[in-house]
Amino acid sequence: MTPPTSEPAWAAGAACRGLDSAIFYPATDEEAEPAKAVCGVCPVQETCLEHAIENREHNGVWGGATERERQRIIRRRRRQRSLARSAAAS
Repeated sequence: MTPPTSEPAWAAGAACRGLDSAIFYPATDEEAEPAKAVCGVCPVQETCLEHAIENREHNGVWGGATERERQRIIRRRRRQRSLARSAAAS
């Protein structure tokens, strides 16, 4: 989703560009489907998701993921890195 301030270069090609940003800030995760549908056809979806994860965006749908989903991705990546380090140390 396109951030409201100083837009990164990749955001120019985002499918959400020009849409009402309210769609990307649903009251509940269950109401996030319209935003996820836009993200699902977006050419910069992965870049947007990585931006949100790296910048710890706490609100909204970014790259097709809600805050709760982004937290799961972060936890999964941490576990994978930990397992990889353990395997390398063996």
